[in-house]
Amino acid sequence: MELKSSDNGQPRNPGDLDRTFATDGRIEISERGTANAITSDQNGNLYLVSQIGDRFRLSRYFVDGAKDERFVETTWNFEDGDQSRPMRLLLQDGKILVIGESLKAGVLRPAVARFNASGSPDLVFGRKVIKTGPEDATPNQFSYKFVDGCLQKDQKILLSTAYTLQSGRPLARLFRLQATGESDNNFGEGQGFIDITFHDRDSYANDVQIQSNGSIIVAGSWRYDGEQQRTRTVARYTVEGVLDNTFGRAGYADIFVPEEQLEKLQITALLMDEIVSRVAVQDDDKIIIAGYAKGSDGLRNGLLARLERDGDIDNDFNQGKPLLISRSLNDLAFHSLAIQPDGKIVAVGKGTMAGVTMELYERVSEKGEIDRFSAGHSVGDCTDVTIQPEGRVVISGSSGTSAVGARYPRVWGRQGR
Repeated sequence: MELKSSDNGQPRNPGDLDRTFATDGRIEISERGTANAITSDQNGNLYLVSQIGDRFRLSRYFVDGAKDERFVETTWNFEDGDQSRPMRLLLQDGKILVIGESLKAGVLRPAVARFNASGSPDLVFGRKVIKTGPEDATPNQFSYKFVDGCLQKDQKILLSTAYTLQSGRPLARLFRLQATGESDNNFGEGQGFIDITFHDRDSYANDVQIQSNGSIIVAGSWRYDGEQQRTRTVARYTVEGVLDNTFGRAGYADIFVPEEQLEKLQITALLMDEIVSRVAVQDDDKIIIAGYAKGSDGLRNGLLARLERDGDIDNDFNQGKPLLISRSLNDLAFHSLAIQPDGKIVAVGKGTMAGVTMELYERVSEKGEIDRFSAGHSVGDCTDVTIQPEGRVVISGSSGTSAVGARYPRVWGRQGR
């Protein structure tokens, strides 16, 4: 492993703060909130969306973390008078898409807003709040992601949502919008959406990506009838939204964690938050999921698992088993991941020790071997990650924790090589 010298003459290792980035390795925002999602363009410029009060703010930074003052930094919402929460940031043919949730009058809905390259709102696209969901969807009472999204090659927009109904049961729905934001009525037999029911059961499915041939990958979890455990599941659909029975077993691939099968957990604990938080597709179409699982130490461990492109377990990753990453006395959970050009996987999230939330960032090799990437962690959490072209790992999140005091948006630039 190559070591580089820092400005003070000390060696720099992968995972260390890159002190040449922003101010001493960090972008810090003085208003209370969280930096929810981040992405970078082909030149390495950074786009950040932060939660500020009931609204979100879109900002842009140069490769080195300096703020782009020419960019029209915009504080916006999905609908007037709502509580807007951004979840994903996508670049669409020179435009910028913010995907998230809109809560208004007690009703929770998925939403999309689009911005011009300059940062100003795209008034032609407008703000799209999806109102074809179930009538009795309730505000999320758990730490469970409601919506996520991705772009197809033709720039159409996929939104994967996991509603909670008044009955307490989940309803997962995958919407497709035209690139202009209108509902795509060629998807889902004219409805513009399909319902996701893993193994024909009520499911949580709020992670979506596409493979190189346009196949749609949806990931989440479902609950056995009459049992207490939930199982991580990946499904594949055709471009038209039809379940692909050639994938996995009759369209579905389940990921079992042996440690969890040793005991029955209380269903109330399992329903408290998501066990699958992000899905990614490699250039070779292999599928990676991130989340958490209960480990042999009795604590939550960060979880990474990889499938072959057709849904079989990838035996080249951690010998065909889900990889659990633990830290002494910590409950861990991954929120997002990014894949480096060399195949290494950077996963970010949070750890909790004695009720205090701590930053979590780890890296594993293409084979699933844990890399020496993490270092000392501070109070706060990590929400998203992107890899710049020159290899720097840029992580968004927040400093502080709601259990201790105010939270503030923060971005870290870390050595990637």
